[in-house]
Amino acid sequence: MTFLNAYESSNEDRYRSASDRAVEYLLSQEARPYEQTFHHRHVSSQDRCNGLIGQAWSIEALVAAGETLDREELLHLAESVFLLHPFDERLAAWKIVDIDGTVIGFDMTFNHQLWFAAVGALLAQQPNTNPEVERRVRRFMDELKANTQLYESGIIRHLLKPDFNIPKYTTVFFDGIRRGTAHKMILGQLRSMATRGGESSSKDEWHERAIGYHSFNMYAFALLYERFPSHDFWNSRVFDRALSFATGDGFAAQLDGNPYGYPYNCSGIEMAYVLEVFGENNRDAQREWIDRQLALHYDPRGKMLSKNTADANTLTARLYESTRVSDIAISVPQA
Repeated sequence: MTFLNAYESSNEDRYRSASDRAVEYLLSQEARPYEQTFHHRHVSSQDRCNGLIGQAWSIEALVAAGETLDREELLHLAESVFLLHPFDERLAAWKIVDIDGTVIGFDMTFNHQLWFAAVGALLAQQPNTNPEVERRVRRFMDELKANTQLYESGIIRHLLKPDFNIPKYTTVFFDGIRRGTAHKMILGQLRSMATRGGESSSKDEWHERAIGYHSFNMYAFALLYERFPSHDFWNSRVFDRALSFATGDGFAAQLDGNPYGYPYNCSGIEMAYVLEVFGENNRDAQREWIDRQLALHYDPRGKMLSKNTADANTLTARLYESTRVSDIAISVPQA
């Protein structure tokens, strides 16, 4: 997506060539060995598709490439992979499909579900897309108020835990029995109940992660808002609290030293886009967020976001998130 943006901005063939090479990789057997979902990781104890989020990132790239390079077959592939994932109408959530087509079960990480919906919205706006894509995204949004859980501060909880509803919890519980994880769900719910109304405790190991992922969630909300601005979720107290925390003074302070924020989720760039969509285009605040991201992690010699991070390749790749931010003058660290 970064190469595509550079090509659109400059019309230079080298960026078009780099975009084409990236696309050809996504179409290769290495990237999609069984012609089902995309292969994202080699971890023996986990799925190889990286849940829904791996597929969301691949679909997002295919949609951008299909649109910019005028390659309709890329949009067809994105649609095929999106609809390959079973969608439960009651829970309004998708299941994980591993690279060989095996349906694993519900992805219980909230930001994974949210981002899958957001890229579905990007896909749905393309001409000739199957209307089932948009229908599923809208159904997901209809349940967002119930499926988005917050800490008292407004931070979005990391795990998907809907408001208590017997049909929904029965759906999740039986999925957990099939996967052998039902006991974890019960323990997790008890811990959540123990900390609900509070901010965190020794029993809530997800709080630090939730802080670091808050801007990532808000970025996905911004993608959805730009495509479905009239949905009633945007008038909900749940969304208002989450946005208020993101744009308040406390969030920036809590991100300092958080391993899931600037060093991994590119929080400064994510917040610049969030402010563009929800913050009345506050250019000074956007600039401050981006400058903070670059000051912490940009290496002017290597020209990568490789400082103070355990994963320079991933953090540098996530510069693509800035392609949705309008042009703005920033301070780039010098060697």
